[in-house]
Amino acid sequence: MSHGIVRYGLISTAKIGLNAHLPASRTSKNSEIVSISSRTASKAEAAAKEHGLARWYGSYEEQLADSYIDAVINSLPNSMHCEWTIKAAEAGKHILCEKPLAVSIKECQRMIDAADSNNVLLVEAFTHRWNPHLRKARELIANGVLGNIATIDAALCFNAEPENNIRYSGELAGGALWDAGCYAVYAARFVLSEEPVRVRGIGHDSGGWDVDTTFSGIIEFPSGAIANVTGSMDQPFRCQISIDGSKGRIEIPAMFDDSGPIIVKTSDNENKQEITTPAPNRFTAQLDEFSQCILTGKPPEFSAKDGLHNTAVIEALYTSAYSGQAVNIKL
Repeated sequence: MSHGIVRYGLISTAKIGLNAHLPASRTSKNSEIVSISSRTASKAEAAAKEHGLARWYGSYEEQLADSYIDAVINSLPNSMHCEWTIKAAEAGKHILCEKPLAVSIKECQRMIDAADSNNVLLVEAFTHRWNPHLRKARELIANGVLGNIATIDAALCFNAEPENNIRYSGELAGGALWDAGCYAVYAARFVLSEEPVRVRGIGHDSGGWDVDTTFSGIIEFPSGAIANVTGSMDQPFRCQISIDGSKGRIEIPAMFDDSGPIIVKTSDNENKQEITTPAPNRFTAQLDEFSQCILTGKPPEFSAKDGLHNTAVIEALYTSAYSGQAVNIKL
């Protein structure tokens, strides 16, 4: 790309695109969001005018056909990630795809194959992995500071309003685990630098929505670590992880807070250290890295295969919840 800036289009008028990716792009050194699309032209035009975007399209196809656009941010409902990521790849666009990458291992693989065969980059947009506190936890665990990890507790929970909310649509692959619990699953995998081997899951639907409004899972790792993960749309906000090992404990009370803190307690909690780190906006860090990979050919730190692995765990958790049995993860 000769112009040194990657030009992005937002696929859909989803809030995550307008409220998170767009402001982040304005502080990015190598990324610019220049367009937006919707299935209705009036919706796309209204969003474009409100947010100062010069280009808008009344269909996703039109946006993908525009040669001015180098890459897209796919923030469509979960069930539509696969179809439109593949179409974007076939149109020669790089794709930053909102989490979860897709809703089955099979879909993820189709997306990865499409990106590979069209020589474009595909990455899943899990932003909390850019926060220094999760990175610090990962490093401390790898260096043995906590000894052998015994348990992890990770959760993303909030109160959601069902009206006009895709999270409550089974058809669009909503549900607490796909939407929120996926962050807890990812955080556990990330800090351990390990892939799970077996899961058990249980979900509850509090209103006959045909989706889980609360989901809890137990994830077993080959090292012996056991993670408890929770996603819920039925309780006040919390987004945290705590990791307990033979020599101490790490607490991250706010996984989405870019600058921390991370609390490290060792030797029977006698030594307590609280670290806060000034950090860039995690959405900006994500865009910067993705654009740099596009511009230079550098491989991304976390490839789309990482997204497939996270989806495999979630798919297994749902299978376990439906069957009432533990499910082995085979990849």
